[in-house]
Amino acid sequence: MRSGTSVLSRLAIAGLFGACLGVAQAAPPKEQQAIVQKAGSDALTLQTVPVPSPAADQVLIHVYAAAVNPADWKAGPPANDQIPGADVAGVVAALGDGVKGFSVGDPVFGIARRGGGSLNGGYAEYAVAAVANVERKPANITYAEAAGLGIATVTGVRVVEVTEVAKGQRVLITGVSGGVGSAAAQAGKVKGAYVIGTASARHNAYLSSIGVDQVIDYTKGDFEKQVGHVDVVIDTVGGDTAIRAMSTLARGGRFHSTGDHNLDPQCAKAGLICAPYSSAADVPHAIYEQVASLVSAGKLEVNIDKSFPLADASKARAYSMDGHAEGKIILVVDAAQAERK
Repeated sequence: MRSGTSVLSRLAIAGLFGACLGVAQAAPPKEQQAIVQKAGSDALTLQTVPVPSPAADQVLIHVYAAAVNPADWKAGPPANDQIPGADVAGVVAALGDGVKGFSVGDPVFGIARRGGGSLNGGYAEYAVAAVANVERKPANITYAEAAGLGIATVTGVRVVEVTEVAKGQRVLITGVSGGVGSAAAQAGKVKGAYVIGTASARHNAYLSSIGVDQVIDYTKGDFEKQVGHVDVVIDTVGGDTAIRAMSTLARGGRFHSTGDHNLDPQCAKAGLICAPYSSAADVPHAIYEQVASLVSAGKLEVNIDKSFPLADASKARAYSMDGHAEGKIILVVDAAQAERK
């Protein structure tokens, strides 16, 4: 076979192979549909915006599904126009300079940082993320489920590590039915801990299914009086709940709050060992790898409480603000792909 024919044949075979795998080979478009929150406004609107380009050590992700987190709205109206959201799952659409370990078409999940001089965020068809915040999607879950492996799950698994949860310890998790709490509960059970969680009674069946040993209904009396002594407290609520949870620890006990980052004085007064705050985007990549490994092994699952189409991002945010989600709230960006594994 002549060399020219051989090259054409190889290209044709590669194209057929890519098509069979469902891998997008075409270059990313110049424009996309995304949810934009205008500066100083609470309104979320679906608009046509430019597709961002990945810089060095970044990848562009073709987003199939995104997750809604309290962090998306707690800061209030932005100072500049922005695309809300950070948690995404999809396939790699383009590589920035110096990227190794990923190829176009790889199925991934990760965290896309907002801003950076361009409109970039999770509530969009395309999002840029640093390779340090991206990991391959476990093959046993859908893209919609993988979208829930970002901020909340990474944080939940990290907190179990930094509080040094160990076999036989009693661990109290406030707000255990939420994204961070449910991830921490499952990671704690993998460590061999006895997990106690606070939640309303309607979450009992779900919490039992992920291994929580004891659920205390916080709506019926002071939970701290029902807990007894624990070795570790992981607080996901903050405020008065966090302070009350501290009282279940003896001096030298380990405490961490993802719901309140200003508790150092109270920690010091109580004589507790309190882990420092770190955003999910700044944790070591090894935590992302650990999350993927736990999911692949069937030891950590993502429960999708409710899904919304991208255009209904305002409804999804309102549901998140209600504060009673059982697991994750998902935005379906590509309905044809989100439920694929």
